[in-house]
Amino acid sequence: MIKEIALLSPIYVTFFWAIVFLVQKGAPIKAKTHLGLFMIIAFLLYCSHAVFFSGLYHLYSYIEGIYIFTMLSVYPMYYIYIIMVTTEKIDSKRKLSHFLPAILLSTISIIMTLVLTQEQRIIYVQETLIEKNLKGLNLHTAVGIKGYIFFTSRLIFLIQIVYYVVMGIKHAIDHNRRVSNYYSDVEGKMLNWVRDLNIVLLVVAVAGIAFTFIGRSYFTRNEVSLLIPSAIFSIVLFEIGFKGNQQLQIKEEILEDKRSSKNDKEDPDQTEDLKIKILELFESEKIYKKTDLRITTVSDSLKTNRTYISRIINDEFSVNFNEFVNRYRIKEAKELLEKKDNNLFTMEHIAEKSGFGSVNSFTRVFKEFEGVTPGQYKNKITTNG
Repeated sequence: MIKEIALLSPIYVTFFWAIVFLVQKGAPIKAKTHLGLFMIIAFLLYCSHAVFFSGLYHLYSYIEGIYIFTMLSVYPMYYIYIIMVTTEKIDSKRKLSHFLPAILLSTISIIMTLVLTQEQRIIYVQETLIEKNLKGLNLHTAVGIKGYIFFTSRLIFLIQIVYYVVMGIKHAIDHNRRVSNYYSDVEGKMLNWVRDLNIVLLVVAVAGIAFTFIGRSYFTRNEVSLLIPSAIFSIVLFEIGFKGNQQLQIKEEILEDKRSSKNDKEDPDQTEDLKIKILELFESEKIYKKTDLRITTVSDSLKTNRTYISRIINDEFSVNFNEFVNRYRIKEAKELLEKKDNNLFTMEHIAEKSGFGSVNSFTRVFKEFEGVTPGQYKNKITTNG
């Protein structure tokens, strides 16, 4: 019973999210469709695991090519998903290059499986995979070649884990920085969950390396131990699906404008003039009340480069665009909450009048700035008043 739970948990999780992402109605979202394909790959990977640990070695010997392909595809698929939910472009050739190890090694494995006799396949699984008899591998035999292919794929997989997890963290951090310098409302656009999950995956990667050195024989003899990797991967995969289902795909071009003139940076008078105009735009015209405010709205109003505006806000005010806008919005909200007749205002009204797109966004940002929710702040004023 314990073994069945351990083997089936990640299968159920990945199958569930694959169905959710691939049958969603409405306008197609490429990133979510890709995440659905990622779940299919993970589903097939854990099905292969289940076949092996269920002792169906003859069947496993036939599907090991699928196991190798899915094992070497799962992390590249996840990384490409991270790219797809951002504005960074990835062409078909670059995308395909991430899967070359999976295609090459799985193809060779399938060919070698067809070359082996039924008896040789059983010997390969029992002696090479279960007992990890590396010393007995002989490249002059078909069994030996197939064994080296398998262990080469495992080595590449370990390299992939570290590479794609580190790159995923870096990509998420870069994306969050760009989003914060472009949008006033970052709700659903940030990749904090990707950054955090990738840190977890990095820990899992270390565990994966340990599991690799321990070998499959340990897990085949100790069924309870299967619950550890099963629980880890089931939780992580469910969280990827849950967060991915909430993630917005950014379709706008928010990458930095590389055409920004060097002369802009070297002109202190122009910088000071724009700084004054930015303050006037926010303090007098209260542009921050626009719920869909973006840095392009500010740069268009001032007829200048958005990268230049972003740099001025970053350098002169020591904050990103998102925080700069939210400072004004929170100040506006506090003034509304502090009015004597504040009980007449609903949180929806205050959020809207302050420029927030939703009450959830208003509450989250207000707590970040003030340490309490708007409701708690309002009650405190009422009690002290």
